Formats: sequence, structure tokens, C-alpha cells
Amino acid sequence: MKLTYEELEAKLGATEERLSATEEKLASVSALLKQALERIAELEEKLNLNSKNSSKPPSSDQKGDTPQKDKQKRKSREGKHRPLFPAERIDHQVECTRDHCPHCGSSLIDLLTPELLQQVELPEIRAIVTEYLLNRYECQCCGQHSTADLPPGIPPSAFGPKLMGLFATLTGVFHLAKREAIQLIKDLYDVDIGLGSSSNIEERVANALDPVCQRIHNVVMNGKFCKHFDETGWRTSGKRRFVWVASCEAGACYRIDPSRSRAAFEELAGKSCEDITGAVTDRYSAYITIGKLHQYCLAHLIRDFRRFVDKEGPDNPIGDALAKEFAKACQFHGEYREGTISKAQRNMRLGHLKNRVEYWLDDGLANGSDKLSGLCQTLLDNFEKLWTFMKVDGMEPTNNLAERDLRKLVIWRKKSFGTKSDRGERFVERITSVAETLKRHGQNVLAFIQQAVISYYRKELPPQICAGLGF
Repeated sequence: MKLTYEELEAKLGATEERLSATEEKLASVSALLKQALERIAELEEKLNLNSKNSSKPPSSDQKGDTPQKDKQKRKSREGKHRPLFPAERIDHQVECTRDHCPHCGSSLIDLLTPELLQQVELPEIRAIVTEYLLNRYECQCCGQHSTADLPPGIPPSAFGPKLMGLFATLTGVFHLAKREAIQLIKDLYDVDIGLGSSSNIEERVANALDPVCQRIHNVVMNGKFCKHFDETGWRTSGKRRFVWVASCEAGACYRIDPSRSRAAFEELAGKSCEDITGAVTDRYSAYITIGKLHQYCLAHLIRDFRRFVDKEGPDNPIGDALAKEFAKACQFHGEYREGTISKAQRNMRLGHLKNRVEYWLDDGLANGSDKLSGLCQTLLDNFEKLWTFMKVDGMEPTNNLAERDLRKLVIWRKKSFGTKSDRGERFVERITSVAETLKRHGQNVLAFIQQAVISYYRKELPPQICAGLGF
């Protein structure tokens, strides 16, 4: 049956309407599909992040089973003998004798040079308990009552300075939980410490260490050492905080702040960013305006560019090449630090490497994805901050020093979930600053903290960590 012209025209119009609606629906579905694919790619990228291509800690990596391989026979190692204590250190000497041969039973045996076995044993110890009788008086003139004062240097507490120092070292340096430290002191010295008293002890130790921390801060920030800065998260009473650290080869100082802003960084530094000279940091915006001789951490950049290696397209070769070039820069500097190559040799190698890095950054800017292009643009704008370590003696190309110093508090945060009060924050800041600085100088942490508490109650100056550096 043939259709009329009007019927064909109506049918064609209906078909065009359905086609138009189908095209609109297809465009909508295509947009949703594109959005879903981009979201899937983003989630896959996050799923593939690990400690080698991001700032995630190594403890977060998913480790597979170790493959079963034929183990090579371990080479024998030369044994080492413990050095003998000198004669003045020996408290007791016991002579062991024999009156017959254990093999044949004969009593005809000759005495030869004896063998020495020095055995170290812990002494039986008990805490020293001192009772202070504070006489009370009544004035015949005014009728007021008074109590005699404690001897100079004796704290008005049930616990002496050395016990305070030991408890603070257990909780603040070795990161024992308060209940664990209480139990250990109970087992060792048969001394009971209440859970409420533990916070009071930490507060008093923090007060005693305050002048020491001020001296450490002065040396770190105003000394001629290269400075390293970094920050990480913290919790206080369930609220978000941030731990800031300033490190150098002489010491480290910490500060907990509610903010991760530039103002918080300047509070740590005690000066504006423009006045800071000779610093190594990551590329966080709070550090952008640091004054002269600012070095970007190359280890962060290696991880950033490794993230692009897993992607398809031009990002893969560009990211791989830049990650390898920055790794070579760190390798060359490590060889110079170890004395394998001279400074001139290092700088010559790095000069050729700089040209290759600039080429790959230009390639990434022109041909990379939006993320890679933006990163390359930032680095090209601050290209000299990638090579400041070549100009400054003692400066490292990475910020590993500050990251290692922050690692202690990251572990503490995971074990204790942070602090509960401002005085807890002050204790964390000061005990960690003092302990990490003492370790750099090979000093006894426990003995120093105990002496600092004793000096605090005697109203004397605290002991010095390094007299040559003035702190």
C-alpha cells in the first residue's frame, strides 16, 4: 500500500524526532560514561599509590608473600669478642678450681693460665624513701600558722627528680603507655604511681626542659647549619593538630599547632619566611616565600613522577625519565658525600643532568596531561630551587632529615592517638626536642633529663648539651 506524500512527511518527521531524542540520550550517556571512566581512572590511581610513588608511609604498603627461592648459603662471619671490663670495674672475683682430671680421674694436674668469663648482673635495687618532717608553728603575736620549708632543691611532690626523669623518659622518649611505665616502675622499684600523678610528672619535666628547648631553637634557627622543615598530622582531644619540625645536624625542635598555615610555620621559625636562609623543604605552599638558598626535596619529586609511570600515553616516558634523572642527582651527591668523587666531578655530572631535566620538563609541559603539565610548569618556574644544594656546602638534595625526625611522632601518634590537653602538647614538644638533640650528640638522655629536673628545683641553669655550640 502506497503512502501519500503527507503520510510520508509525517512519518519522516516522527523519525527525525525519535532520532534527535536518541542522539540527545546518547550524548548524555556518553558524558556519564566519560565521567565514570575518569572516576575509575582516578580511583585506580589512588589504589596504586604506595610509598614509592607518593608520600604514603612504607607501613601502609600491601606486601605480598615472599617467594620461595633457593636460599644461598650465608657466608661465615668473623666472630667478635666483647671487650673485657678493666680491673677497677670488677666488683667480685670468684676463682673456680678443679682437684682431678675429668677424663681419667688423676689428681696429677698442672695449673695453666686461667680463662676469663666476666658476667654482668643487675643489682638488687630498692627506691630510696626519704621522709621530711615539716614542723608547723603558731605565731604568738598574730596567731597565724606556718609550716617549715623543704630543703633547697627538693620538689613539693611525692616523687623525687630522678624518678620524675625516669618516668618522663619512659613515656616521652621510649613511648611507653602511662600504665606500662607505671607497671615497669612498680616492678623495678616497688613504687606506686597513680595515673593522675603521671600527667603532673610530665608537666613538671616539661617546665624543667623549657629553657633547654629555647636554646635548641636558637641554635637550629640562628646557627649556620642548613635547616630542614616538615609537618605531619596530630590529634589533641580528638581535634586536628599539626606537628612542625625544624631540624639541622646539631638538633631538632618541634611545635604542635592547630593550623598548617604559613603563620604556623613562622611561629615555629620565630621569624618571617623571607628571613630564613638555607632551607630544604617539600613544595608545600607555606614554604614558598622562604628567602635565599631554598632547596626543593628531590625525593618528593621522584615519588611524584613515579606516579605518572603507571599511566598510558606520553606521561609514562616523561615521568619515568624525570624520576630517573632526579634519582641520579641524589646518587651523584651521595658519592660526593662519601668521598668517592670530588665536588668538581659532582658538579660536572649534575651540569649535564640539569640540561636533560630541563628538556624533559619542557616536554612534559608541552605534551603531558594536565597534572603533569602543571607540575612541570611549577618546576620550570622554580628551576634553580632544584639545584641549590650545588651552591651550599652541607646542604642535602632531600628532606630526609626532617622526615626521619617526624617519624618518631608519627609512631607515637599511632600508639597513643595524640594528646588530651595543651600541657600534653608542651610535654611532647619539649621531651622530643631534647631527646632527638641529645641523640645527635651521643649523650645519655635519661641522665640529662634527670639533671635538668634537679637543676629546675634548685633554681639553677640546666645542663648544657654542647658547650661548643652554646646550648
